[in-house]
Amino acid sequence: MKFLADECVYLVTVRLLRGLGHSVLTVHEAGLDGQPDEQILEFAQNENRILLTADLDFSNIRRYPPKSYCGIIVLKIRPYNANEVHATLQHFLAATNEASIRETLVIVDRNKYRVR
Repeated sequence: MKFLADECVYLVTVRLLRGLGHSVLTVHEAGLDGQPDEQILEFAQNENRILLTADLDFSNIRRYPPKSYCGIIVLKIRPYNANEVHATLQHFLAATNEASIRETLVIVDRNKYRVR
């Protein structure tokens, strides 16, 4: 799968996904450091990438309607629960494909994921 990792996504998460064979471009690598959320999401859409973020603002479906994007995955991740969130994320990615994430919002926390 192709992801754009927001600047709030841990480097260990980027490495994990790359190690699993996913294409992960970071906001930093794309030259989008400090840019507004809307610009980051527009870039993800233009590059046909799923936005991966820990920014809970992206879980607001009124502000960012999932049907308008390639997909948004919001990680409810902190240093103390990173291993658990990573395990849930890996479980989700193993059970799905890029096409089924399209136009959805996925919330991943330490013991479950929700698809909207």
